[in-house]
Amino acid sequence: MFINGYTDFSVTKTGVLSNAYIGLSFRLDRDVGELFPYINKEIPTSRFHDEPEYIQFVLDEKLCSIYPMEVIAAPFQDPDQARNFVPRIIDFLNDLHERKGTLKTDHRKYKPLSVIDIFKLLPGTNCRQCGFQTCTAFAAALSRNMTSPSKCPYFSTPISSNAVYPIYDKEGNLTSTVTIEAENPGEGKRDAVETDLTPREVEVLALVATGATNTEISKKLFISPHTVKSHIIHIFNKLGVNDRTQAAVVAVRKEII
Repeated sequence: MFINGYTDFSVTKTGVLSNAYIGLSFRLDRDVGELFPYINKEIPTSRFHDEPEYIQFVLDEKLCSIYPMEVIAAPFQDPDQARNFVPRIIDFLNDLHERKGTLKTDHRKYKPLSVIDIFKLLPGTNCRQCGFQTCTAFAAALSRNMTSPSKCPYFSTPISSNAVYPIYDKEGNLTSTVTIEAENPGEGKRDAVETDLTPREVEVLALVATGATNTEISKKLFISPHTVKSHIIHIFNKLGVNDRTQAAVVAVRKEII
């Protein structure tokens, strides 16, 4: 058996509304980092992060973050449900290890694109046709895969099927390129599902999914904490959730962010 046990199991309450949910964490008895490329291939919506290295994905409606020797997951209704999920995670990892000889790997890491490089592709006119207030805001959203190049009518046409976009200087000379990965050129993840979230609500949701507080979101987006709270309430209503963690799970599962 690849994984034989775990230690340091703990649960914590999470959530800002009356219905608090439970998050769990525990340590594995061995390093599972070698499985990350297999998970990355097996679960298309997973995100393989670097520095620190960990992988995040949804399993049985639970948002799981697995580090080399630690597991974090949420949401759960109570501590018993959280503890009962531990064998599920371990079985998933053991099964993957047992089958890895027949599986393919994906070693690509999830790395947000440089906002500065994306901005170079835009007209800089702040025309708002993309749904964002400024070209900088659109570039920031695109760097986090919260929108797609097709939303900007002035976006350059890619020069290869891998969505490699050209950057030209004022004289029209090609100076560099930016590669924007997507399943189809010009189609971002947010186009994969139907949602009535506004561009600003998607921005807020993306920050919520990272664990940012209302105050932190307020500072990052230059809006008041009251406005952030209002956006979050609207997000909860539109997604049919009661909790920030639930919202993050839905956002990842439905590929909204």
